[in-house]
Amino acid sequence: MTTRAKPWTPPTGRSAQLQPAGKSWDAVRVPHLLGKQALEALGDATGAVIENPYDGVLYWLTTPGTADQHDIDWPPGVEVWGTTAFIEVPPVDCRKGPGVRWLVPPRDQHLTDPTTLLAALKTTAASALGPREEAPQ
Repeated sequence: MTTRAKPWTPPTGRSAQLQPAGKSWDAVRVPHLLGKQALEALGDATGAVIENPYDGVLYWLTTPGTADQHDIDWPPGVEVWGTTAFIEVPPVDCRKGPGVRWLVPPRDQHLTDPTTLLAALKTTAASALGPREEAPQ
């Protein structure tokens, strides 16, 4: 079930803030290497992307309710965080530094379509990891 995003603006000031997922956005957490390749594949179709170099991950902001769609088969290592999660969100103008920062800053449309993101991640994962085979029963 996809719900409508509530109006949202990233934090201002100098420090990142923990913000709840599931209200204005859900977050798709992707390992760094896979995420960088998917970002390249998405091009202009991407919304805002947060980079957390300490954890080695990228976060895409997607429509609220993405985490509730349990029938989606995300690639290995990808997690979708919704109403039970808090994400460290950098200040709106933070693009550099040692900590959490915007790899792609928020624009008017800061959300990435989850279907488009899933397609890019699956294509990228298939080329990076090879085809997935089912385990023998």
